[in-house]
Amino acid sequence: MKNKITILTIVLFLHSFIGFSQKDSTPISKYQEFALFITGQEFPVSNTDTTIDRAFWIDYQSKINEDWPSMDSSRLTPMRDWSNEVIKPQINDSLTLFYPFSGPDFLHAHVLFPNASNYLFLAQEQLGEIPNISKASERELSDYLDKFYYSIRDIYKRSYFITGRMNTDLHNASIKGVLPVIIFFMSQTEHEIHDIKYETLDVNGDFKEFKSITGRFSATECVTISFSEANSEKVKTLRYFRCDISDSGFAATPVFKSYLDKLDTVNTYVKSASYLLHYGTFNIIRNIILDNSEAVLQDDTGIPLKYYQPEIWTAKLFGVYVKPISDFTSPYLMQSDLKAIYDKGEDIDTLPFSLGYHWRTGEQNQMFFIRIKPE
Repeated sequence: MKNKITILTIVLFLHSFIGFSQKDSTPISKYQEFALFITGQEFPVSNTDTTIDRAFWIDYQSKINEDWPSMDSSRLTPMRDWSNEVIKPQINDSLTLFYPFSGPDFLHAHVLFPNASNYLFLAQEQLGEIPNISKASERELSDYLDKFYYSIRDIYKRSYFITGRMNTDLHNASIKGVLPVIIFFMSQTEHEIHDIKYETLDVNGDFKEFKSITGRFSATECVTISFSEANSEKVKTLRYFRCDISDSGFAATPVFKSYLDKLDTVNTYVKSASYLLHYGTFNIIRNIILDNSEAVLQDDTGIPLKYYQPEIWTAKLFGVYVKPISDFTSPYLMQSDLKAIYDKGEDIDTLPFSLGYHWRTGEQNQMFFIRIKPE
């Protein structure tokens, strides 16, 4: 990301003299235009009726990126290096990445699994939409940027989104749902957005495009983003489903359960998942993960160790294992079998980054389970 910061500095300098117009005549999608706007890279060329105050725009460009170098050096770069050393050599990392309880966390999913062919996200936050920036007033644009900057604060500081704050930040009148945040982190990680569409599963389990979001969990609705790495012709897809993946939620959406049951082999990632996979009310999604995954990367908020049968899975453990943070008080969340292994200290590797609920202390763990291939 060092080159990106250098480029940003140059852009800020040039903007102070030449204004906000995008000079590149190559046409881009309206979605990519929005991505460049919220990351502070380009003022939207389609907006010909208004501008943002020069001082405000330059301040936003600086502010939106000021925390990135620190996060990149302390968290993202160690994660990339660790992924290249630990994950990539041992699995087919081009499989679809399955990410239940994801929220809008494209950032860490991509850093850990950059070669995934596609991404499948499941969470309860609204799908969201992007504003029509071509017709927005100066006040509307500046207000949107202010609220957007506020909405991403937790991912910089804590490495995860707090559900209660997301329910407020991502459901307000300006920032609607997870889509803008996903687009932001795609652009920050040097991806180009090609297309966005909304889809639902019909009774046969096929995807059908629709125009109006109902916002109901029972509707099995998703937003589908087509994107690619900069200067790459390989287009990938991220599907984000707004869904209830508790057992009762699946009972209300049998078509969605059938769709997940038929998944091709995936790699699965679970992080900061509120320990929901420990409860008997989440048996179905737990079994979907265990039945369809070649590998599972998770922290201790994911599937408890007792469900990983040693004749099916090999386990590689990293970091330290301590009791859950005070937000999660149930004594049943502490895994005695896992604690015994960590306390023994054999074959426990260090974790060179902090990612998860214990962000204040750095007492984090990662567990990498790999399915044993039949001889």
